[in-house]
Amino acid sequence: MLRAIESAPFAAMLGLKIESAADGAALVRMPFDLRLLNEGGSAAPVHGGAIASLADAAACAAVWSLSKTVRSATISITVNYTGFAVNSDLIARARVRRAGKRIASVSVEITDGSDALVADALVTYKIA
Repeated sequence: MLRAIESAPFAAMLGLKIESAADGAALVRMPFDLRLLNEGGSAAPVHGGAIASLADAAACAAVWSLSKTVRSATISITVNYTGFAVNSDLIARARVRRAGKRIASVSVEITDGSDALVADALVTYKIA
């Protein structure tokens, strides 16, 4: 299932790569691409929607790294943008904080290539 997350058309367009996923944790990379930027040329920051999508994909990979997951769907996502992402790959580190019978809570931190925090997110997933 993890390869299906990465190869989905939207994730493929973003260039998302799941670098690791095990035991409720995942690391997902979004390579820098000019198509992900806001208006303003090559020095413009990465669009917030692309960053939120990275957070959601990383949370999904973390949830699917749990052996009990056979289905999932995002219920909610809250993203706090803490800095600008400029000319850098972005790395999302997701960890399942709690997984019950039907709901999983996942925290995600997104950093740039210099390990500066760009955003953090709390993602809630329905699982089965």
